[in-house]
Amino acid sequence: MAESQTPDESAKPQPPSTAKLKKSELRRHVRFVPERASARLYEKKFLTTIGIGRDKESRHIVNLSESGALIILSSKLTSGTKVQVRIEMEQYKDVIETEGEIRWCYQSARNKEEFYAGIQFHNLSRSAAMRIAKMRDWFTSPEYKLKSSTRRRMAPLEQEPKDPFEYEG
Repeated sequence: MAESQTPDESAKPQPPSTAKLKKSELRRHVRFVPERASARLYEKKFLTTIGIGRDKESRHIVNLSESGALIILSSKLTSGTKVQVRIEMEQYKDVIETEGEIRWCYQSARNKEEFYAGIQFHNLSRSAAMRIAKMRDWFTSPEYKLKSSTRRRMAPLEQEPKDPFEYEG
């Protein structure tokens, strides 16, 4: 026998199921692509805190937010590994350091020597979070997009086109 709901219970708004939400709606912070940013990443162990064994350097940052980053590594780290992350924005002379945790790490399908790692930040300082938010505002702004597209169009060609009338013999 089915239970009947009182009018008060059926009028309550039900919380949305996470299965129905888009993946982008599950994130607390919007991710962005920081141009010319580099990252150093190493496992948090006793010896690495004194500078020994910091060999897990990343190749570059794919995206960034106040809650984490997607970073390409040169070696695989297991999920749950505690890490120290140092993000350097040389162009802006800015450095952000924080602790984090590897949430997942998978080998690249295109390059077997690269591993994509999702890192969740822990204990990110308020000032670092504010700097990341300002970076996101800049890198997603119409002004930056215009400058970036102009710079790409104006960049010299990697290889000069051959003159079709040049004699090669």
